[in-house]
Amino acid sequence: MYNQINSIMSESVKNGTSVFSSCIVMQKGKQIYSNSVGTASERTGTLMTADTICRLFSLTKPITAAAAMIATDKGLFDPDTGLSRFFPEFSYITYSKDSKELTAEAADVPITIGHLLNMTAGLPYPSDWGESVRASGDVYNGLLSSRQNGMPWDTKTFAVKCADIPLYNIPGDYWFYGVEADILGAVIEKASGMRYSEFLQKYIFDPLGMDDTAFFVPQEKKSRLADLYQWSDKGLIPAECRHLGIEDFSAPPLFESGGAGLFSTINDYSKFADMLCHRGCYRNSRIISEKAFDYMTTPKFNEHLLRSMWDRLSGYNYSCFMRVMTDVSRSRIKSANGEFGWDGWTGTYFCAHPESGITVLYFTQICGASTTDQAVEIVNTVFSELS
Repeated sequence: MYNQINSIMSESVKNGTSVFSSCIVMQKGKQIYSNSVGTASERTGTLMTADTICRLFSLTKPITAAAAMIATDKGLFDPDTGLSRFFPEFSYITYSKDSKELTAEAADVPITIGHLLNMTAGLPYPSDWGESVRASGDVYNGLLSSRQNGMPWDTKTFAVKCADIPLYNIPGDYWFYGVEADILGAVIEKASGMRYSEFLQKYIFDPLGMDDTAFFVPQEKKSRLADLYQWSDKGLIPAECRHLGIEDFSAPPLFESGGAGLFSTINDYSKFADMLCHRGCYRNSRIISEKAFDYMTTPKFNEHLLRSMWDRLSGYNYSCFMRVMTDVSRSRIKSANGEFGWDGWTGTYFCAHPESGITVLYFTQICGASTTDQAVEIVNTVFSELS
């Protein structure tokens, strides 16, 4: 198994489908494999290691889901709590003319914390093909303009601005990947009275020893930051990081994106993934209650909602910003039913399966990579050998 994973990683560098990558495999809390290949920074000549800092992008979302479970454990809110309790601006939601099956009765459905957690609130990421997604783009343009004008928005201001987005769908009726995790970070701020980064630090990063995970990269760690690449007709070339409002990470940002803003290492994230694989516990310390963990990883979607998910998630259901395997026979990833996890825009990936105790992580840094072919091959290799 180890030689096969080594071969998958080294071959991807050799054939130009990646420049560098890291992989960690754990079973029942023990690291049984760790390897890194390639040069993480052409600027410095630094090799990729398990302590190389990477842009997580959407791999930030499972951490936000865990933070929401901790807030639920503390009685700050629950999945049925209305979003308007924290942000009254969402009491007066409007709908896009592209909305699905909108009726007068449906227009009265309020957005809840549960809708945010399951990406069914109707608040999409930016694009240009419809009213709702264009309005989301206007919000992100406003975020960037606020920085350029020297009056940057904070996390709560971003959430308030999102209330101007006409909903694409009736809350709870459609899965649409969007800004919900960012809004949830703002909800946690309001509910806890703490900055979102402070909440994460106190209840997740410090207890797990995630010392290299934050919304920015301090100067003393810049030499460990991996380069970012993008595809071109010449293959992979260096890229600038300008996506979903993540633009300047040289200092702590006012807008702390719960959906895309964290930087971390594969070593740090393996601690978070291992905690989830142990049903909310890490080295005998409980981070998330058993009840909250069960909610976080129990599939939520009926057949109607499953039809709105991406084709590449075939075989999976969904819960709390994560895919949850329910029919491995239909999936290109041959793990096991009950496996869960997510990926990030730059090719950061993790999955965990509590029943077998298997956790797999694969990190690279390529724009738009998400779940790479290498991650799929490695997961299939690990589960065929260990489960």
